[in-house]
Amino acid sequence: MKSMSGDTENEILKILKEAIQREQAACKLYSRGRDLSDKAELKGVFAMLADEEMGHEKLLKQVYHDYKKQLGLKVLKDDDD
Repeated sequence: MKSMSGDTENEILKILKEAIQREQAACKLYSRGRDLSDKAELKGVFAMLADEEMGHEKLLKQVYHDYKKQLGLKVLKDDDD
């Protein structure tokens, strides 16, 4: 496996954190759309999209934590919030 520099590892961690934040923002956006909609079909679409984003967020958090562990870094509970 190719060795990476500390700068590269830190950049990957930053990318993962930003991706987590974007998933959180998208989930909030779709949840707001769901709450504002008075059409059942549209509510369902927004709810489905919000659920998808929560799934992406959960996956990215796991990847983030696993990567930190691989680097020998301490993983804190609210490290990715």
